[in-house]
Amino acid sequence: MVSSVTALTIESWTLYPFGILLIAARMISRRILLGSFSKLQIDDWLMLFVAITFTGVIVSVNQVSHNLSNYLPPGAAEEFTSEEHDNAVYGSKFVMILEEFMLANTWLCKACLLILYHQMTLGLKQNKLVKIVGGYCVFGYVLIQILYLGVWCRPIQQYWQVPVDNSQCASYYHHLITSAVFNITSDLLMLYIPLPILIKARLPLKRKIILCGVFSLGVLVILSAILNRYYNFTEPYGSLIYLDWYTGEAATSVFVANVPHLWPLLSRIFAIGAFNSLRRTTGNSSGNGNSSGKGFYPKGSGNHKGGRARPYDQHGYIQSESEERIASAGAGPGAETTWPLPESKNGATLELGSMGSKPMGYAATAAGGNEKDDNEHTNGIVKTVQIRQYSNEV
Repeated sequence: MVSSVTALTIESWTLYPFGILLIAARMISRRILLGSFSKLQIDDWLMLFVAITFTGVIVSVNQVSHNLSNYLPPGAAEEFTSEEHDNAVYGSKFVMILEEFMLANTWLCKACLLILYHQMTLGLKQNKLVKIVGGYCVFGYVLIQILYLGVWCRPIQQYWQVPVDNSQCASYYHHLITSAVFNITSDLLMLYIPLPILIKARLPLKRKIILCGVFSLGVLVILSAILNRYYNFTEPYGSLIYLDWYTGEAATSVFVANVPHLWPLLSRIFAIGAFNSLRRTTGNSSGNGNSSGKGFYPKGSGNHKGGRARPYDQHGYIQSESEERIASAGAGPGAETTWPLPESKNGATLELGSMGSKPMGYAATAAGGNEKDDNEHTNGIVKTVQIRQYSNEV
């Protein structure tokens, strides 16, 4: 029978390469989309730090499992030999290190997703919610660190003292409760950002289900966090099950933060084209009309090449195009507005003039090809596509 230590080692080092490969795949995908690694955005660079923190979690989990700690039954430490005492001190230090790596990994993944959501919701009312949730995450992380390092266990050396004078320095109960509250509530708030947009979007049902599924993966992170704390609080001394869930939660966070960026790489590998090719249906309310695979993308954004268009903005983020547009925004620089797709020939480049008294630039490439969608054809929905406004001075 495989011991719990061996099982944890196998599980953790099996999940680790998947997480690192997914981060590498994200970087390659962004390189394909943006044209150069030098054009990577801040969330891409943050993900490189996630690779470090994820590595730290896996190493720390295994160190904790192979060594003793100060979380012991009453009186057990008094029976330790000198070697066992030193081993418990060493293991206790790695418990503290593990917790720091875990916090950093979790909150960096949140930051990467919030940056993505910020770009997706530019010009929409949901953008304010993104900023509120971002502020809540920053506040939560700072408060957790203050309480963890300066309040729950004083002096801080008690975290690796064997035996401890303060039970909180061994059980981490107060810290675990505090971090779980901020972690789970912030994840629930983050789920509320993309899903209402996608649910209301005028998209074919199949495409809508896929997108909702991708952006609902955060439910798995929440479930992992809940199980992590459950086993922390319920398992007896010496149980390593909670370490399994530390590994699972960290890996799930990495997976969820990277999956939304993988489509350019997948489309290149499997030659499946753009997932969200923008389309329009012209016709009246009776359903008479036709659909064509034509889409608009910002000129100079790197999102159109060789007649193939991609649903991303000039920074390589998923455009709010997935809403096809639910709402229009202001007309200032950097805002987004809704335009009906004009008639154009396949592969044509269309230039639109200025708007209002302030000169604005609009440029787009119409992607060629014909696609029909039964849902669009039947309902005769007149769809529009987004053009990002940008100042001529930029």
